[in-house]
Amino acid sequence: MKALRGQTVVQKGALAPNGFLVPRGQVRSSARGVASPSLIGERSLGIRAALPIVRQQAGLHWSSKKRHSVVVAVSAPEQQDTKFAVDETFSLPKGNETVRATVEQKADGAQTVRLTTSLQAGRLLLHWGVEGGKDYQGGWRLPSTCRPPGTKQYKDRALQSPFQVDDQGSHLFIMLSAEEASDVLNFVLKDEATNTWYDNSGSNFRLPLHGEASGKPSTGTQVIPKALADKWAWMRWDHQGRPQQSMPDANKDYDRGVEEMRALMGVGRSMDELWRVAEGKWPYPKYLDEVEHPAFGDKYDAFKVREEQAAASGVSLGPIPVELLSVQAYICWEKAGQPQGADFADEARRVIEDRVRGGATYEQLAKEMNLEPTWKKDEGKPQPEQQAPQQHEAKQAPPAAPSEVGKPLGAPKRNPLDLVKPQGQAPVLSEGKSQKREMPLDFLEARWAIDPSTKWRRKYGLGNKSEMLVVVRQKEETDPIRVDFITDRADKLILHWGVSKPGSRSWKLPPAEMRDEDSKEATELALESPFLECDDEDECDLEFMGAKVPLQRRTITLPADSWVGAISCVLRSADATMWYKDGGGDFLIPVPCKHVKEGTQLDAMPQLTDDLSREIVDAENSGAWTLMHRFNKATDLINNVANGQYDLDPADGFARIYAWLRYSATRKLTWQRNYNTQPRQLSGSQDRLTGTIASTHARTTGEPQEWVRMMLTTVGRGGDGQKIRDEILNIMHRNNIPEKKGLWIEDWHQKLHNNTTPDDVPICEAYLAYLEQNGSTGAYWRVLADAGVTRERLESFDRPVRGEPQWFDGKKDALIRDFRNYLGILKSVHSGADLQAAASAAGNQVPDGVRGYLAYVMGHVGDSQTLPLMEAAVEARTELAPALPGNRELLYLDLALEDQARQAAERGVGAAGFGAAAFMRPLLQNLALSLGNNEEVCYCLKAWQELPKSVRHGGRPTKDEALLAVAVVNRIRRAISEVSDNVVKRIGDVGKAYGQAFGVEAWASELFAEEVVRGGPAFAVSLNISGIEPTLRNAAELGAWQVISPQEVVGVVEYVDGLHDVQEKTYEKPTVLVASQVSGEEEIPEGVVAVLTPDAPDVLSHVSVRARNMRVLFATCHDPEPLEQIKAAAGTTLHFTTTASGAVHWNEAHASEVEAASDSKAADKPSKGLKISIPKWPGKWVVGMDEYKDGVVGAKSKNIAGLRGKMPDWISLPASVTLPFGSYEQALEAKENADIKAQIQSRVARINARQPNSNNGGAPAGEQQEQGGDEASTLLAECRELAMQVHVPPEVKQQLTEAMTAAGIPVPDSEERWAKAMEAIKGVWASKYNDRAYISLRKIGLSFDDVRMAVLVQRVVPAHYAFVIHTRNPSNNDPNEIFCELVRGLGESLVSGMVAGSAVAFKANKKDLDSPEVLCYASKSEGMFVGESLIFRSDSNGEDLEGYAGAGLYESITMDATKTLPVDYLEDKLVTDVDYRQQLLARICKVGAAIEDTLGSAQDVEGVVEEDGSITVVQTRPQV
Repeated sequence: MKALRGQTVVQKGALAPNGFLVPRGQVRSSARGVASPSLIGERSLGIRAALPIVRQQAGLHWSSKKRHSVVVAVSAPEQQDTKFAVDETFSLPKGNETVRATVEQKADGAQTVRLTTSLQAGRLLLHWGVEGGKDYQGGWRLPSTCRPPGTKQYKDRALQSPFQVDDQGSHLFIMLSAEEASDVLNFVLKDEATNTWYDNSGSNFRLPLHGEASGKPSTGTQVIPKALADKWAWMRWDHQGRPQQSMPDANKDYDRGVEEMRALMGVGRSMDELWRVAEGKWPYPKYLDEVEHPAFGDKYDAFKVREEQAAASGVSLGPIPVELLSVQAYICWEKAGQPQGADFADEARRVIEDRVRGGATYEQLAKEMNLEPTWKKDEGKPQPEQQAPQQHEAKQAPPAAPSEVGKPLGAPKRNPLDLVKPQGQAPVLSEGKSQKREMPLDFLEARWAIDPSTKWRRKYGLGNKSEMLVVVRQKEETDPIRVDFITDRADKLILHWGVSKPGSRSWKLPPAEMRDEDSKEATELALESPFLECDDEDECDLEFMGAKVPLQRRTITLPADSWVGAISCVLRSADATMWYKDGGGDFLIPVPCKHVKEGTQLDAMPQLTDDLSREIVDAENSGAWTLMHRFNKATDLINNVANGQYDLDPADGFARIYAWLRYSATRKLTWQRNYNTQPRQLSGSQDRLTGTIASTHARTTGEPQEWVRMMLTTVGRGGDGQKIRDEILNIMHRNNIPEKKGLWIEDWHQKLHNNTTPDDVPICEAYLAYLEQNGSTGAYWRVLADAGVTRERLESFDRPVRGEPQWFDGKKDALIRDFRNYLGILKSVHSGADLQAAASAAGNQVPDGVRGYLAYVMGHVGDSQTLPLMEAAVEARTELAPALPGNRELLYLDLALEDQARQAAERGVGAAGFGAAAFMRPLLQNLALSLGNNEEVCYCLKAWQELPKSVRHGGRPTKDEALLAVAVVNRIRRAISEVSDNVVKRIGDVGKAYGQAFGVEAWASELFAEEVVRGGPAFAVSLNISGIEPTLRNAAELGAWQVISPQEVVGVVEYVDGLHDVQEKTYEKPTVLVASQVSGEEEIPEGVVAVLTPDAPDVLSHVSVRARNMRVLFATCHDPEPLEQIKAAAGTTLHFTTTASGAVHWNEAHASEVEAASDSKAADKPSKGLKISIPKWPGKWVVGMDEYKDGVVGAKSKNIAGLRGKMPDWISLPASVTLPFGSYEQALEAKENADIKAQIQSRVARINARQPNSNNGGAPAGEQQEQGGDEASTLLAECRELAMQVHVPPEVKQQLTEAMTAAGIPVPDSEERWAKAMEAIKGVWASKYNDRAYISLRKIGLSFDDVRMAVLVQRVVPAHYAFVIHTRNPSNNDPNEIFCELVRGLGESLVSGMVAGSAVAFKANKKDLDSPEVLCYASKSEGMFVGESLIFRSDSNGEDLEGYAGAGLYESITMDATKTLPVDYLEDKLVTDVDYRQQLLARICKVGAAIEDTLGSAQDVEGVVEEDGSITVVQTRPQV
C-alpha cells in the first residue's frame, strides 16, 4: 500500500500516541517520535528514581510505570452554569479534506458533539475516547452508556463508531449526558474498507468539550504530553540560539517552557495549537508576535511570575528536598487513581509550595508523611553571596561529585536482535560501475613493476584523462640512479624541479652533474627542463586501443654516491598558462641515497606494497603540505576505494585511510609545512572531506561502513571557516584591544588569520580558564597540557604564539562572553564530535524520538549519576540509528553520544563496585550501535538481558545465577576480544609501517592499534567486566582464576614485584612469571610463556592483547593461596593448563615436557617406552561390528561393539561399519596412485631425516629448530594435499554398500553423495599428517608414519545436545566423580576446538548420580549442526596408547558440510527448566557409570541427546 504524502505505515501492534493501538498496514502521518522517559533536568529524574524507595518506606508495593506525560494543573475561575458552543475544523492529511466538529454544552452539563467530513471513504469510523469527567482517574476513558449506534469497543482502549453517509457527506453525533460529560474528545479516523488511518501528524485530534475553545479557562487538571514538553523545551533552546547551558540552567529553562504552556492554556489556547507550534507548523517567533506577546506582553515570563507570587507571599522557597517531593508525587498519583503514563511531579511541587506559603516547614510536612528528613535544615535557603576574589587571584574549581550508579532512566525494552545490522543491503561499493578503466600508461607501469631494478614508481593524474608515470631505477648500488618522467599529455610540458637532502623537504638547486644542456635555472632553487618526445622503441613504443600513443619523457640521472634524497617538482605548460601539482602540493620523488641516517629515509615502500599506502606516504612527503592538502587528498582516496580502484578489500582500504587521518588528528603529522591556509580554505576542504565520508557511509554496510564512520573522529565538520578569521578581530575591536605586537592575543590572532588548526580549540579553552580563574596562568597551562599542547608547540607555529595571556582590567565578563561564543565557532569547524557543536549543527534534522534523550544528556554531562546519563546517551543513539546513513551532522552527533557513554563508564565503573553490572546493558548496546558486524555483540546483549535481576541490577545473585552470569561474561569477553583482534588485524601492521614512513616515534606506532581499541566503546565494556567479574566468580564459587589468555605452557617459575621491572629482560629458558603488580601497560618479556598476577588488568589492556598475540598464558588470581603455592615453587619447572570452567591447574613437569617447552617446534624427545604396533591390512576394505578385533580396528570401534547387549534399554548404540587398519596404505598400492605414493614417501623421508641437533651450518640451535619446524609443517601440508588426491578403489564403494545395508545404515543414494562420502574418507586418512599429531608423537619418541587409520562409519544421530563424559574426574583425578561437558548441536563443537567458548560442565559423585552439580554454564556463541548425513570417524592405532592422551588428534568428518549457527543457551530448556536440567544431567552421568562398569576401566565417552530426550553413545575409549 502506498502511503499518502506525509504519512507512514504503522506496523501491527504499534501503540499510537496516547494509547491507541493501530493494526498492521495502517497509514499514519509522520510521527513525532518516542517521548523521552524523563523530564529534562535532574528534578524529574530524581523524583522518579526515589519513588520506589518512597513506596517501600510507606510499606506499600511499588510497580514502576513508564512516563509519557507531564501533569499541569490549570487554575480557573468558577465554572459558569451557562450554555456555550465550540466550533473547530481539523485538517486531514489527504488533499484539502477536513473534519468539522461542533460542541454544545447544555445548562444541565450534557454535551452534544457533531462531526462532519467530506472525506471520501468506503466505511468511515471514528476511533475515539475522552478525558476528564466524573471520577476521572487519568488516561483514556470510554463512555459506558452514551455511544452512537453501531459503536464497538476496540481492545479496551478505544471506541469505534461508524459515520452516517448522505448527500451532504459523512456525519456522526455523540450525546454525552451530564454523568458522562468530559473535558476532551480524542479521536482519529479510519477507513475500514482500505485500512487507512488519518491522524493529526502522528498524534490524535483533540477536541475541547467545554469553554476552553471559547477563550474561557478550563477546570481541573490537564495533561501535557511529555513529548510536547520535550519539543517545547527544544524549540525554546533553538530560538535562544542554542546557548551552552549548565544542568541547573537547563532545568530552569525546561520549567519556564512548561509554565509558558500552562499560561497559554489558562487563557484558552488549545493543546492542538501548542502542538502546531512545537512541530514548527506555526513558527515560534511568529507565534510570539501574533499570540503570546499580545496576550501577556513581550516581557512576560510565566516562570518568573510564579517565583514573584511566591516571594509576595512572604515565604522564601528554596529547592524542595527530593525525598519530600517524591512522597507527595506518589500521594497525588494515588489520589488520581494511579493513572498509567502520568507524572505528578509538577502537581506535587505545587501542593508543597502552597503548604509552605501557608506557614508549614519542610520538616513538618515530612513528619506528616512519616518520612525521616535527611536534608540539612538550612537546605533550600538562599546562601549569602560569596565575595569575589581579587582580580588576579585564581579560584579553586569546586570538587566534582563522586560518581555513583544512579537510578535507571527507564529506557524502553528492546529486542537486542533488532539492532543487528544487515550485511550487504546497501549497494556494493563499486556495484554497477564498470571495471577500472584502462589507461595508456598502465602497460608501462605493469612492466616496470616486475623490473628488479625498479626502486620506486608512481602514477599521477594530470587532468583530461592524461597521466604522468615516474619510475626510479638502479640495477646495482654502484650504478647511477635513473629517474624517468613519462606522460601522455598532448601539450608541451616543462619540469620545474629541485632536490632535497635526506630527511628534508627544502628545495635546493640541483648540482651540476644532474643537469642537461637544455636545463635552465628558473630560480635560485630550481631548474626547468623541457619534456622531450619519447622515441625509445623499447620503452616508448606504446599502442592503446589500436593506435600508437605519443609520449613525452624527461630523464634525470644521479650518481650512485649522490647526496640527494628526493626530487621535488611541479609541471607547467610551455606557455606557462597551466601548472600541474600533486593535490595542490609538490610532486616528491624519493631516490636511493647512501648518505641516509637511520630513521630519516623518506621512502618506506618495502613494507607498504599496496598502491593506496604508496599514495598516502608519497603525499605526506610533499614539500608544501597542510591539513587542507591532506583533507583534499583523503577525499580523493576515499572515492577511489569506494569505486574499487585498488586491489584491496574495502574494509582494508578505509582502515588505511582512517589510520592515516588518525595520525594526523593526534598531531603525529605536520599540520602546516611551507604553505599558509586561510580558515575558509581549510573549512572548505573539511567540508568536502566530511561530505564525502558521509556519502560513502550511505553506500556501505558492515565493517567498511564502521571504518568510514570512524574517519569522522579524525576531522572537524568544516563549516564557515571565515568566521574564525573575522570574529577574532571583531572581539578585539569590541573590547578595544589593540593589534599590538607582543600581546599574546595578537600572536594568536595572527596565527588564526594565517593558518587555523584544531589546536585553536584548546587554546581558546585555556584562555577561558585563564579569564574565569581571574588571570591564573596555571589554569591556562593546565588546560593546554591536558590537550597535549606544549609551549614548544605554540612557539613552533608559522605564526608563533609566545608568552602568556595578559589581563585586561574591566573586560573579564565581556571577554568570557565573547570567547565562549568564539569557542563555539572554533568547535563547529574543528570539533565535529563535540556534543554541543554536533547538536547545534544537527538542528532540526534531529529525529523527534532523539530530542528528549539528547536534551537530558546535554543537561547532565559529567553528572555523578552514571547510569541515567549512560542510558540516555545510548537510547538517543538507538533512536538516531535509522537516520544515520549519509547524514553527516547526525553521524557527528552519534559519535558525540557514543563518547559520552564511554566517558560515563570510565568515570563510574571504578566507584560502582558490583553495581556496575547495571552499566552492562547500555554499554553493550553502545558497542552494538558502533560496530559494522554486530551480530555477536547483539546476542551477548540478549544473553545479558535474560539474566536474573539480581545480576543485571548489581544485587546479590545466588550461586547458580552467578554461574549463568559468568558464562555470559565469558561470551562478552570473547566478543570484545574479537573486536580488538580485528582492529589489530586491520591497522596493526599498517599503523606501524605508516609510523615508520612518517617518522613517528617508535612507541607511538607500536601502540597505534591498541590506542584505537582503548579509545573505542569496546574498552568501556572491558573495563566493566573487570569491575564486576570478581564478585560474580566469588558468588559462583569458581575460585579466583580469571583466564585472559588461555594456553598450555611449561616453564620455570620466577617471582617479580612488578612486570614493569622486567619488561625489557630476555629469559633464556621458558619462564612463568608471578608478578605482584601488572598495570596493563607493560610489555611481556621475551622468553616468558606465562604471567600470573593478583592484579586485574582489563581484557583489552596492552599486556592482555600482547599475551593473546604471543600465545602466552595470562591469568589473574584473586585468591592469594594459589599464587603463594606457585611462588613457593620458584626455580621449579611447572606444567600449566586451563580448564573449561576457567581455572588454572599445574603440576611439576616431566623432563620430556621441559625439553618440549624449549623447542616449541617439537624436536625429538626421549621415548617413554611407548611403541606403536603396525597392523597389516586384513584383506578386505570394510568390516562389520562382528569382525571388530585387535589389529583390525581401533578402540572406538571395538568399544562400541563390546557394549552391545550390555547397556540399559534407554541407552542406544549406533549401527557401525569400519574401514580397517591399512586401508589407506593398501589404496596407495593401486597402480593409479603410484606417483602420489612416491611423492608422499619422499616428503615423509625428508621429515624423518630432520636432525634437530645437527650443526646446520653453524646456525644457533633455536634458529635451526624454527627453520626445521617450518619445513616440516610445509611438508606435512603437502602430504595432506596428496592424500586428498588418492584414487579410492571401486571395491571400497561396493563393500561399503553391502556392509551398510546389512547394518541398517543409510547408503548414499546418488553418485554425487558417494563422491562426498569418498572425500570424507580421504579427509580422515589425510589427518594422519596433521601438525598437531606429528608434534605430539615426536614428543614421546614415536613416528607419525607408523600410524594406521581405521575409519568408523555411522549415521549421524540428529543431536539436540552432544556430550563428553570422563568417568574419572580429570581436574582432580578423583575416581569417585564423573565429569561431563554438554553443548547444543554436534559434539564437534565440543571436542574439535572449532567453536570458541566453554560448554556446560557438571560433575556427580558415583554414589549419588541423581544430584549432579553444574560447574559452569556454556559461553559458546555457536553450535554445529548438520542434516541427515553420515559421519566418518578416525579410529587410529595411535590414539589409545596406554598413558598417552591421543584423543582428538585426528579428524572425524561428516559427509555433508556442517553449519555453524548462533545458539542462545539462556533461552534453552537446559537453563530455564531446573527439573529438566537435573534429570538430563543425571541421566548422562548414569550413562558414563554404566559404560565404565561394563568395560571395567575409566572411559572417555561421546554421545548425543535427541530432541525427544533419547540418548545414544556414539563412541567410547579408555580415558587417559
